[in-house]
Amino acid sequence: MTPYAEELPSLADHVGPTPGPSAAAGTPAEHFPDAHLQLLHRLNGFTVHHGAFRLLGLGHPEPALDLAAWNAYDTWRFAWDDRIEPFVIFGGTAFGDSYAYRRLPGGGLAPEVHFLEGVLLRPEVIAPDFEAFLADELLRNAKEPYDRFVVEAVRRHGPIAPDRQWAYAPSVALGGEEDVEHITVLPAAVAMTFAGDIASAMNGADREATGVQPYTDEQGRPRLRVLFDG
Repeated sequence: MTPYAEELPSLADHVGPTPGPSAAAGTPAEHFPDAHLQLLHRLNGFTVHHGAFRLLGLGHPEPALDLAAWNAYDTWRFAWDDRIEPFVIFGGTAFGDSYAYRRLPGGGLAPEVHFLEGVLLRPEVIAPDFEAFLADELLRNAKEPYDRFVVEAVRRHGPIAPDRQWAYAPSVALGGEEDVEHITVLPAAVAMTFAGDIASAMNGADREATGVQPYTDEQGRPRLRVLFDG
């Protein structure tokens, strides 16, 4: 166990029950690096800094903190285009940003940790491996977040439950401002779906978006239709 993990138990909330020895089998975690799996067998999914940062677990009772449920196509990935396909998400932030591994052609996972920002899921490598991610991103944010928007959101809105996310209204993708005055709280899967609806509609669009129209799809899921000029 990496020494950084020794500091996490006192900082973690919403920790899931200890998984069984074969809990990773048949889930996206079956190809996770050993250090990641060792942590999940000690802290099986959790949040830090008042719910602002999340690490997914194995069979976690909260679906928004469960690795298999959160990565399932029907949870929210259906709303996104193929930009999400290469990634297995293992955590994220309350703003809808994701921490992820990239899938390899042979079925394994590359060791680097990617940060997928929540508006368009643009990927950026932020750590060469899980141990570096744990020390430089997760533990650092558990103690003192470096993103001022996270600090301001917690100060203004208080702790956020793991099944909820903060979202800017209107979306930054549609010209909205990153301002705590414009934050709304949504069910986490709905927030990710809405972001996917907007990003997918904007991808390759040659007209200016003028707004969004809420609707319910054929499966009863809340969705957004992006409206365009002309």
